[in-house]
Amino acid sequence: MKKELFAMALIAVAATASLQARADEPLAPPPHGAPAFAGEPGLRPPFPGPGFDVINDLEQLRRLYSLSGHADDIVQVYHEVLNKSHDPVVRRFTYDALAREQLKPADPAAAIATLHASLEEDIERSNKAPRFDGAPKKDAPRP
Repeated sequence: MKKELFAMALIAVAATASLQARADEPLAPPPHGAPAFAGEPGLRPPFPGPGFDVINDLEQLRRLYSLSGHADDIVQVYHEVLNKSHDPVVRRFTYDALAREQLKPADPAAAIATLHASLEEDIERSNKAPRFDGAPKKDAPRP
């Protein structure tokens, strides 16, 4: 019984010492491009390109307007972006953000109108998108 108790105590001390030694070791740097901590996007943006840059700028502006007490001013910025941008990703983000801002003072009619405008644009774009028709055409020559 004493030998078993001594062995268990020895294992516990060894495990504690091992864990302490590992805790004192510095962490390896994250792999290239990986986030250093949770919530950090890493060295490269998740969606690189000019559209992501616009969205990132809009998010930063929204935060700054909110922190400075001028949260309502972002609505005008969203309207400016919608007037200038033709990028569907930027426009979708801006419509969604604008609808969220319009819901804050409980104006669901404005938010619904904004989302309807976004829906109309999405439908137009989807109608213009080339469609792949897998069936061979009737008069198409075969190789």
